[in-house]
Amino acid sequence: MVKIRLTIILLFASILALAGVRDFSIKQYGIDHDFDGIFIYSIVQDDDGYLWIGTDDGLYRFDGKTMINLNESDSTMGNLVTASTVSADGHLYLGYYEGGVSIVEHGRYRKVIGADTLASKINKFYRDSEGVIWVLSQNSGLARIFEDKAEVIPVDFLSELITTDLIRHENYLYIATSEGLVKMKIEPNGELSISGFVEGSFGKQITALYEDPHDDNVLWVGSEDGLYFVDHSDDEKLVAVRNLEHLRVTSIARDELKTLWIGTAQSGLIEIELKDNHPHKITSFDIAHGFPSNQINSLYVDRENEVWVGTFGSGLIQLNRAFFHHYELSKSVGIAGINDIHQVSRDLYYLASDKGLVRAFNKPGKDSLNFEIIQNTSMFSVNQLLVQEDVVWLGTSNKGLIKYNLNDGSTQRIYLNPVDPGASHMVRYITEGANNDLWVSIAGNGVYNIEYDGTLKRHFNTRNGFYHNEVFSILPDKAGNVWFGAQAVGLAILRSDGEIQFLTKDEIFPARDINSISQDDSGKIWIATSGEGLYSFNGEEFERFDESNGLVSNFCNAVEVDNANQIWVGHRMGLSLIQPEYGLVRQFDHPSELGETEAVINSVSKDAQGNIWFGNPYGVTKVILPHIQHVIKERETHIQNIRLFFQEVDLLAYSSLEKLDNTLPNDLDFHHSDNHITFDFIAINLKNPNAIHYQYQLKGYDKIWSPVTTSNVATFTNLDPGTYTFKVRESDHPGLWGDDYHEITFEIDHPYWEKWWFYLLQISFILGIMFITFMLSKRIQNLFLLRLMVYVSLFMLFEYIHTEVEPFIEQIAGETPIFQVGINLMLALILLPVELKLATYLKSREARGREKLETVTSE
Repeated sequence: MVKIRLTIILLFASILALAGVRDFSIKQYGIDHDFDGIFIYSIVQDDDGYLWIGTDDGLYRFDGKTMINLNESDSTMGNLVTASTVSADGHLYLGYYEGGVSIVEHGRYRKVIGADTLASKINKFYRDSEGVIWVLSQNSGLARIFEDKAEVIPVDFLSELITTDLIRHENYLYIATSEGLVKMKIEPNGELSISGFVEGSFGKQITALYEDPHDDNVLWVGSEDGLYFVDHSDDEKLVAVRNLEHLRVTSIARDELKTLWIGTAQSGLIEIELKDNHPHKITSFDIAHGFPSNQINSLYVDRENEVWVGTFGSGLIQLNRAFFHHYELSKSVGIAGINDIHQVSRDLYYLASDKGLVRAFNKPGKDSLNFEIIQNTSMFSVNQLLVQEDVVWLGTSNKGLIKYNLNDGSTQRIYLNPVDPGASHMVRYITEGANNDLWVSIAGNGVYNIEYDGTLKRHFNTRNGFYHNEVFSILPDKAGNVWFGAQAVGLAILRSDGEIQFLTKDEIFPARDINSISQDDSGKIWIATSGEGLYSFNGEEFERFDESNGLVSNFCNAVEVDNANQIWVGHRMGLSLIQPEYGLVRQFDHPSELGETEAVINSVSKDAQGNIWFGNPYGVTKVILPHIQHVIKERETHIQNIRLFFQEVDLLAYSSLEKLDNTLPNDLDFHHSDNHITFDFIAINLKNPNAIHYQYQLKGYDKIWSPVTTSNVATFTNLDPGTYTFKVRESDHPGLWGDDYHEITFEIDHPYWEKWWFYLLQISFILGIMFITFMLSKRIQNLFLLRLMVYVSLFMLFEYIHTEVEPFIEQIAGETPIFQVGINLMLALILLPVELKLATYLKSREARGREKLETVTSE
């Protein structure tokens, strides 16, 4: 029986670390009996994007929205699927608790290995580089499947052990057993020979194996007593991973962001950040830190780089990397706001605040940030930061420029001269120049270009001809120019040849209030303005982006470019994302999504990992790996099924194929009465299923693509006979469509009265009537009967021609009466000579008849 879950209750929970919130959220399936699989044994994603979950309640298929439950009544070999994999040709293979293997072919299940042949629990499938699928049973040996042919390989040695996992490396199989890691050689003839236990593994209960795809010399080994690894390029010894001893490892997986995930039987989920393929940072996800379960049985990383966790007793968990993370500092640390952010190292950041310099750091082995105010800077209200090795330059609002030594914690005030008498010492901006120097903007005093020791190189203010003394942003660009942004007087540029050009004053640049300036990898300059939107400059002309293009607001406080050349703009009411590659602008303006919508003027930075940081009045918001999170991915849309009058039908009855494989047949031929057709299609995004949009077109019926829709069903009614091609495409964004689409061609047969042979039969019948009339006309003496037969034949011919021509006239002129009259008149004029000839013939025939009668009478 198929149980379709129309609604799935999701539990959204924050995963809390000791000192803050991690950059992940979770969705848990199984809270409310909507997903009855409490014990998860296997997880795999097929080529269509479906997630298949083997549970104690049977097999589930998940498309991001709907769970479909399949069990023995749906032809699976058992209700408990314990292993699964996808073959090189896209077929799903399933292994069962009571033994046996089956294959899924377009929703149909076929036995490949019977439970009587491989009679114990199937623990693992492994597909090697040659396309061979290796099947590991718990204690009945091995099997291999290649090109749909299965071969059982009994291994007496393994029947005495409990085997849980295997991988192939070159010509060897490595098998996890209850007594150690067994190594078996694959001989040239395909037979297996035992090489023995890997050194250091004998006596250990090995439970999980994972070969690193980024370094195939590293084999990760999980056991009942911790995590190990084996280096194939070395002596192949089992080496323990420090700080992970005494863990009962059940499963191992790795994502594309250098993170190893370890599932354990009692200690929850372990995240290991790798550096040079060695553990660098370890984080625990367990009940103590908000994770739903400590009992993990299976792990899987899907194509979206999302981690799926199968628990033993708590259902299925989807672990999502969050788009944004807001660190609330006003309550936790008592900091009113963050004015600037700079990264020092992977685990260390410095933040500018009104209460001094803030240090944000990771504790060893933890991934959550901790924040602390550096006490000997608490007397400074810090507006801007610049970090250089062991020195942090502090731009303050009350003490000018401060040089802070990271080694000894000492501070040194840098006095900038000349200074206008009585003017402010507020630093508005600091940045590093191209010549081992600094550019510093001082409120009311213009811009200083100084050496690192404070020696003045150049000073620009209104007294020496500069355009303004209040400069809010400075950008030394890649071409050697220096850009200045000011309030009220706009944009200026100091060219590499020493010439200063006032772009706003000279009416080259239209905006007057500049808040922030940045540059992308292509050299394009991006200028955030207050009230006039965002501008880009490609070296020749300026281009404007504003609310009409999709920006959250025309008031842009900060701008930064991420690693994918996407442009992030901070506003008071949210963030805007410009994706030049796609020509798209996206908005993020929900407080629940961002934590805090307001971005402080010029408070933006990009760290070494590619995260974008925005300072705001209550803390700091991180845009997590935007070059990965917000890229638009092209997914393949699959036409799943074709239904007639909304009902499931056996499509093989309309095809010449003997069986349905993973794709629908392209030679479908429907009866003319089967003209109500529904197409089911899908493109799967497990992370954000509601982001998928569709357009479709039935060639032969539609001339254009359909309106954009999120529905994955299309129905066409009263289709005329003919050949049609159904095309469908998907997009992550309703405003962006590529040229790729999926299509299927089918035919609706013509009724018998529209077939060529029936036309020939009709014409033959009419011609036959006319021929018979002609032949009888020579013998029939009754002129009235003859006249009736002739005119009936003409009427039939006239009506036949009229009936055949009328549809073509309607296509051209519709049902306009004048055209109907015109076509009838034309047919009458065509038949008039025939009628006149017949009338002349009949009169002459009648005359001859009278003459003959008079002759006979006279005689």
